Amino acid sequence: MLTTENTSPPVLIINLAKHYGGAEVRVFTLASELHGRHPYAAAVLNNSPLHKKLVTAGLSIIALTHGRGNPLMFFTLRRIIRSNNFKIVDAHNPQSQFWGLSAAAAAGVPVRISTVHSSYGITDKGIKKFLYEGTLRINKFFKCRFVAVSESVSAYLQSLNIDKKRIAIISNGIKITESPEGDCAVRKLFGIREDDYLIAVVGRLEPVKGHKYFIQAMKNAVKKHPRLHGLIIGAGRMKKELQSLVIDEKLEGNIHFTGFSNEVREILNCCNAFCMPSLSEGHPYALLEACACALPVLATATGGILDLLENNRTGLLVQPGSSEALERGILRLIENPAESAMMGKAAYKMVSEKFSIAGMMEKTFKVYGIKNHVA
Repeated sequence: MLTTENTSPPVLIINLAKHYGGAEVRVFTLASELHGRHPYAAAVLNNSPLHKKLVTAGLSIIALTHGRGNPLMFFTLRRIIRSNNFKIVDAHNPQSQFWGLSAAAAAGVPVRISTVHSSYGITDKGIKKFLYEGTLRINKFFKCRFVAVSESVSAYLQSLNIDKKRIAIISNGIKITESPEGDCAVRKLFGIREDDYLIAVVGRLEPVKGHKYFIQAMKNAVKKHPRLHGLIIGAGRMKKELQSLVIDEKLEGNIHFTGFSNEVREILNCCNAFCMPSLSEGHPYALLEACACALPVLATATGGILDLLENNRTGLLVQPGSSEALERGILRLIENPAESAMMGKAAYKMVSEKFSIAGMMEKTFKVYGIKNHVA
């Protein structure tokens, strides 16, 4: 299961997500950077999108077959931790933080990390909010360290009476690569011409991502610019509802759904702009991807987005939950191409300088307590 003969303490990264989002991108990046350098394994749900992506990349995996609500998950993880002598456990997402860090505490793991990607009390309501925040309090009781992906997430953890000294802020890191060459298949797929204006939205199809406000904003924007198109990239439980809204607004020819994609960067390079209409965010990888493509960005002024973008310089920030504000932002991007291009270039420079994978890994190893991670 472990990838090297290195005698350094092995790391177990746990992610029990059913879908693929920002937290899963981070886990995949961590595993990729550890591979061949330090002993590790990633414990994930069998046949989940993250599992399949890790398999394709040839990374070290422990596939878990129990459901996330099955108490046997605790005993399985405890056995895995003991049998592989894991000394560092880094858990991402609430189910991982509950089962994984409870098992790590029971197994006597000295370094237990709860990596928090969003403010659960904002993104989740009702019983989920109660359970997820309860999990963070259990992590606190077990004397875990916390990693927050943004200043806003750190402030949220502190609001739960988690000592600031136990929280490390480690922003997501992203690889900067040259734009891929070749034809834009996504435009051909949906009949979008090269000179049509295409704005992308990337994210799980969940209420917190604010897709409905984007669709409503597009309704009036399309009346002024009929060759405007929106591309919604992602999967989730709101797919049918959002597709119905597109039909109701008579936008079938202007808003297109790609479903989940492993080629987000390639698709973004075929777009003219990027929109993130979320009601709350931690430190969104999709936004970093858009900036790495030098796309002009329209985003809501909420959560970790505020830690990333400077209004009118690296992007346009508007009020969350307002289709009217999004509409004004879309029109401004279209009708001011020179200004939009300048913001895209400034965003590219910002992400290149501040959000490298090397910087993320350096801070991560400091939290892990590993001085030299090269095998």
